[in-house]
Amino acid sequence: MAKRQQPTPIGNRRARDRPFPIIDAPSRRLQAALSLWNEGRHADALDLYREAIRQEPNNVRTYVQAARAHAERYDFDGLSRAHEKLVRRAPRHPGVHHYIGETFDLLKLPERAMASYECAAQLPGAGPVTWMELASLYERAHRLDEAEELIERTVRSGSNLPIVSLVRGRIQRRQKRLEQAEATFQALIGQLPEDSEWACQAWSELALMKDREGDFVGASDAIDRCKRVQKAHEAPFWSASEKVHEQMRELIAAVTRDDFRSWREATGHLTEERIALLSGFPRSGTTLLEQVLDAHPDLVSSEERDFIGRELFCEITAHRKKMPLIDVLNELRVDQIGAERQRYFRAMEYLLGEPLRGRMHMDKNPAYNLTIPLMLRLFPETRLIIALRDPRDVVLSCYLRYLPLNAVSVRFLDVERTASRYALDMTAWLKFRELVEVPWCEVRYEDTVTNLESQARRALATLGLPWDDQVLNYRQRLTSEKQVTSPSYEAVAEPIYTRAIGRWKNYERLLEPALKTLDPFIREFGYRS
Repeated sequence: MAKRQQPTPIGNRRARDRPFPIIDAPSRRLQAALSLWNEGRHADALDLYREAIRQEPNNVRTYVQAARAHAERYDFDGLSRAHEKLVRRAPRHPGVHHYIGETFDLLKLPERAMASYECAAQLPGAGPVTWMELASLYERAHRLDEAEELIERTVRSGSNLPIVSLVRGRIQRRQKRLEQAEATFQALIGQLPEDSEWACQAWSELALMKDREGDFVGASDAIDRCKRVQKAHEAPFWSASEKVHEQMRELIAAVTRDDFRSWREATGHLTEERIALLSGFPRSGTTLLEQVLDAHPDLVSSEERDFIGRELFCEITAHRKKMPLIDVLNELRVDQIGAERQRYFRAMEYLLGEPLRGRMHMDKNPAYNLTIPLMLRLFPETRLIIALRDPRDVVLSCYLRYLPLNAVSVRFLDVERTASRYALDMTAWLKFRELVEVPWCEVRYEDTVTNLESQARRALATLGLPWDDQVLNYRQRLTSEKQVTSPSYEAVAEPIYTRAIGRWKNYERLLEPALKTLDPFIREFGYRS
């Protein structure tokens, strides 16, 4: 999702269009609540947000910040209450629905975000920022004509938002108007400061275009421009990443077969759930495999919902920051685990927008290899599917695109770092697969794109599901029922192709610093030079 522009302040709406004054201000009370939240004092922060709603009922920011705080804790009842109070306060104000759309967008709920932006766009006073957020979602949903209409409306209004050129260039590229697309991205870069995040995204788009055109030197140069800018802003993300990596390395070294076995025995009296984890590594084909399996009528998948790696991790370590993670996991009480299992499924059903109704739930997250012990502590019955792909293609693909900075993507700012993170994740998997006593399988991307049915059958067998021909028709749902939120949304909607196999050979010089790190995994997983 493109970086957001700030909507027109809500207090600027004409007085005759509202029954009472609405403001949008970072009051001292809200600033104090945010500080408490950032310190990890979440209960105190939520109390202050509730007080802010009582004391500042016309300040839209009180509801928005409260809603997003509840969302971060997977408290979707609290999120809904904050949104309902806000809409009751100003049901006809476009800015209210815009902010709600933003919240849903942050939660990776594109259908609900789209509905909120559409509501905002239809109200008097809506403007270019709302139109372009909606245009961006339409492009991701493959509704290109509607996205272009919103772009033209924005341009006619005299607005020159960077997102206009970014979305327009993507549409031009997808419509094979390649010269126009390149000119659009180059013009955007020329209009912006060198360190602009919008320019970063434009450079990444150019890199992908040049790669597709066979200009591999040009692609390398373009993505280097993108990554250099991101490195200038990496410090807080790198610090967070290092902290997590240290804990995970300790966990990988410490966990044993007896740990996994005792976790299963301790929860034996709990109702066994139908649950699976699809992981591997980013850009290993997890999105394609997820969409195929999700077309099975007895399975429903959740795409990169970080309950285990963020919410559970924060919950169980909140008051045990100096304790080794393996000890934290072993000290969890069965009643705590039971409560977290219930909370997990409530959260997944809210995010899915539908009940599971007894179907198998597959949690897809390509960066979850390191958190397999956390997953198996909460759900020892979890079945595992691990997506594999030639490590050189994986590292190249992670490096060759823009990703917003976080504790994972900060590792993808050069190929050496990317290879090191790959080595950590796959070293973890190689150990875990020798210790776990649940069904698991590895599915190679190269085999999937050359013989989809055989790999789908293997995966379904591991999940304990019968064959169903619907999995081969998965693309029908991508343009009508289910939107993909990962960066692969465009590629996975195309007919299956093999052109990405061996792509790394075009970038051997770029990848040279990473090859020594990757070599053991190239050999382990059966890939040859």
